[in-house]
Formats: sequence, C-alpha cells, structure tokens
Amino acid sequence: MKSELIDIFPLTILKSKILLSKSEKMKIIDFILSHEKKNPNTDKISKDDGWLGDSQGQEFLFKEKIMLNLSKLIGDKIKEYVQALEIDSDKIHFYYQRTWATITRKSERIKPHAHVQSNISFAYYLIKPNNSGNLRFITESQNEIATGLFTHENVKLGLLKNNTMRNTPNVDIEVKEDDIVVFPSKNRHATIPNDTNKPRISISGDVSIMLSESFGHEKLMPHFSQWQSF
Repeated sequence: MKSELIDIFPLTILKSKILLSKSEKMKIIDFILSHEKKNPNTDKISKDDGWLGDSQGQEFLFKEKIMLNLSKLIGDKIKEYVQALEIDSDKIHFYYQRTWATITRKSERIKPHAHVQSNISFAYYLIKPNNSGNLRFITESQNEIATGLFTHENVKLGLLKNNTMRNTPNVDIEVKEDDIVVFPSKNRHATIPNDTNKPRISISGDVSIMLSESFGHEKLMPHFSQWQSF
C-alpha cells in the first residue's frame, strides 16, 4: 500500500501591492530620510544593523498627516488578511499600536526578532532595489525529530540531502517595491542583508485587535473603553 504524507499547520501570510502616486511616495520617502538625517543611528549594536525608526524617535509614524492615505490602504489589507483566516472583522476593532520606517543600506540587515506585544504586523516596501534583501520567516519546525537537526550546516555535512518545506528552519519571501506583507506578530522574522549600493526603505507596524463586544468571549482583549486604571 502506498504511503501518504499529510502536511498540516500552515503559516498563512498575505502578500499584496499598494500603489501610491509618484508624488505621494516621494513625499513619504523624503520625510523618512529627513528624520533619519536628524536622528542618525549612532548607537548601533552591530555595524550591519539597519536604521530603525522606532528606536530613533519615530515609533508613531502614522500619526503624521502625510501618512493618512497610506494608513487607510494598509488597514484595508490587514482586514483582508483577518478575513482570510475566517475571522469576522466587523466584531473587532483594529488599532495601530506602533508604526515606523526602516532604512537598510549596503550590507545591513534586520536581525531575527518577533513582536510579541501585538497581534498582527506588516512590512510595506517603499523602495526595494533588486538584490537588496528579502523577508525571512524563522520557525522551530514541527517535523524536527531531533533538536538542531534541521540546519543548513547539516545539509553541507550531507546528513540532510536537501532543505525542503518539510525540514527547513526558515523560508524567504521574495518582496518587491510596493509589496506589503502581513503576518502574525508572534512569528520570528528577519531581513537578508542588502547586497546593493542603494537603500531599501520599508514601513513596518504592529496592530492590536480588541473585541467590539466581549460578552461570552475569553481569548481576545475586551475593548479598552472598559478597562479600569488604578
């Protein structure tokens, strides 16, 4: 009898396009670059770290008037993602918790991390030259039958014949200019180093969701209007 392989527990990521007019896009890019100039990344932990606006005084980017249209367009994509998971978006409220820009120049990258304080995260690519680095998702494989088995080193050693979707510790998502990627905040991710002399500029953000009506629900946060300070 022929054996059957059953692949379960997929991670679902939304990738789409947001097309801004050339003038709107340039205004946003100029705004981000001017903020970087005023707040350079002088406290890098490593020389290959990219510039992160959230650590340089720009963690609420979407409060800027210039971002009003973009924030709405991204909000529509986030709701599209939630609906793809069969969640009724009419029963929850969405809040941009933090929004910021990133600038990654030659040989720079963003190291592996997760945004455990929020529910949904996104990355939108304002400038994305070819070979400037893709988005990498990192996981502890459900199929790893021995800790540390599924590594690229073990492929080099010949213990693993190949890296496949069943045994890989990470998956790279190819992204291009104007792409937006939406994903669960808890998933570890990183960017591959920029291999060009041109900057890669993206806008990232974290979204928190709250129930419109919390009666009978235990898992999601009740709306903050019901919270009590002390």
